Amino acid sequence: MKHSLASAATATGISKSTIYRAIKSGKMSASFEDGVYKIDPSELHRVFEPVSEKHFMKDEMTQTETGNDTALLQLEIDFLKQQLTRERDFVESLERRLDESDSERRRLTLLLTHQQEQSPVEKAKHSDENHLWKRIFKT
Repeated sequence: MKHSLASAATATGISKSTIYRAIKSGKMSASFEDGVYKIDPSELHRVFEPVSEKHFMKDEMTQTETGNDTALLQLEIDFLKQQLTRERDFVESLERRLDESDSERRRLTLLLTHQQEQSPVEKAKHSDENHLWKRIFKT
């Protein structure tokens, strides 16, 4: 039975694009029937070594040996959740402080812009100071 590109890739452990390039370059022969490449197994294994049964077993074993990593990953997730909670608390604290400083700024602005009228004595004092500056700078 002849291989398609996909089954040839599985049989050799080589990507479909590599097998396709081998066909296009003339390194390996294949027929093109009904829009699908048909590759004779002997021709395929002449160019690429077959994947052994031992290789498949090794891949299957490494895929199932991830149980030990799960506990480590869970610890990392828990740590990251704690760190995220701390960061959120910090941001809330900063937002609260910003709101408080904004309120204080508004209060102080109101105090500065709504000053009481100066007494006549203070007005005269400021007038004298202005007159002194005018004399100094001759304006």
